[in-house]
Amino acid sequence: MKQIKNPLRFILLLLIPLSYTYEITAQSHKLAVTVTGGIVQDGFGATIAADYKVNEFDYLQFNLQGSFASFEQNNADIPVDTYSFTTGFFFDILRNNSRTFSLSLGAGGLIGYEIINDNDTNLPNNQLLAIETNKVIYGAYAGLDVDFFISPVITIYLKLNELYHVNSEIGEFTPYAGLGVKLILK
Repeated sequence: MKQIKNPLRFILLLLIPLSYTYEITAQSHKLAVTVTGGIVQDGFGATIAADYKVNEFDYLQFNLQGSFASFEQNNADIPVDTYSFTTGFFFDILRNNSRTFSLSLGAGGLIGYEIINDNDTNLPNNQLLAIETNKVIYGAYAGLDVDFFISPVITIYLKLNELYHVNSEIGEFTPYAGLGVKLILK
């Protein structure tokens, strides 16, 4: 049996014909996973999401998001960690004819958990927080997803969300802007 001198080159040569067969059905997937990192007001965040297409253009999205920010009270920066699960419905509002770009708009509900000052009511300046330091939060969100296809199964993904927490201790609206990758699985 002949030994392959450059196995990476051999694998790439095998994958080239497969990429052409998928090119015909770009964006006709059923399931995709995305990972993004980005910014929230006065901090940073990250998301991992799954999209399930209900037809050629519309999809359900299930999203886990963590954000790590701070707010100022009594001349002290107070850390706030928020973890939330969102689920919503998205529909395409714009896409080009070559199907290398799409813009989707969506909305849905959320539930999460908010931890303020590492669940400590004492501030560094010897004052006390007069708010609840950990609690379940809930609300709604609206979002915009932008996909730039770099291959039939990989996109550069931009996510813009505005989350509305009905019962948050630090504010009701939280924006998120993230950039990442979407992997089309099926």
